[in-house]
Amino acid sequence: MSKGKNKEFVNPTGAGPVSSIVLAIVRIVLGINLLYTDPLSSRFRYLFIILFLISVARHLLYYFSKPKPDNIYNFLLDLVTPCLYGFILFHVLSVYQSEFLSLSVSIFLPAIIYCFLFGGAPVPVMSKGIFWGGLLSYVLTFLLVVNYAFDTSNPSVEKYFLANKYYTTAPYDHGTAGGNVYYFDLIHVDSISNPAQWVEVNQKTYGQYRSSQKYKRMKVEDAEFMILDKKETPFAKRQYYFLLQEVNGPFEAKHMEEPEYARFEEGDTFHIEKHKGFLGVRWVTYW
Repeated sequence: MSKGKNKEFVNPTGAGPVSSIVLAIVRIVLGINLLYTDPLSSRFRYLFIILFLISVARHLLYYFSKPKPDNIYNFLLDLVTPCLYGFILFHVLSVYQSEFLSLSVSIFLPAIIYCFLFGGAPVPVMSKGIFWGGLLSYVLTFLLVVNYAFDTSNPSVEKYFLANKYYTTAPYDHGTAGGNVYYFDLIHVDSISNPAQWVEVNQKTYGQYRSSQKYKRMKVEDAEFMILDKKETPFAKRQYYFLLQEVNGPFEAKHMEEPEYARFEEGDTFHIEKHKGFLGVRWVTYW
């Protein structure tokens, strides 16, 4: 066997395969820990920075150390990482609006999986294209975290009343599985100014709202009201009343993601907090 062929698998930097395996294991442990951490907490911020530095260090190690082609441990670890990194990316982008989240996942995730599968595979040399593609995927995700984790700007807060929550089921269409689509009916608090009043209604109107009447809308002459409660007198000649809250503005139907839909109930005060972003990419939180 010629010396030239042996030289192809010599580690030029002196970094053995053990270093790469250790970094891979640490990265997986940090990634799992990250998934159970609130993305808006300071702990998440520093865990992600450590994970980013370790991932970049291992990526550089692979590029410059030329790992041996028969290192099955590195290969198995790199098969686990793409799926884990996809969940991490989804967790990172959960603070952004749903349109931005879907677009980002659809663009970045396939590239990240490709770079992990081929960039981390046990081949003698990582090509420059794979090296820069993998490095770019790390940097883009890191910048998205920096954008909200280090955002110190004063957010604008809009306050709403949650009048109704409901969902519709999207049909199966063109190979895409259907699913539930969630909505909130919101009323801006500025549209609710006058105090609620008990108003007498006839028996027919009262019967129309016999079940699930709370926070339903009804019109009285030219004004629109929201039903907060109802009652009837116990006398022989019954009288019927609604507790009506006048609403001076429109009801806004807002599309929501399932986690936020489960967090809030009808009658809650719903805050939309809009942030400018450290790097100018806007993001939103709800509370």
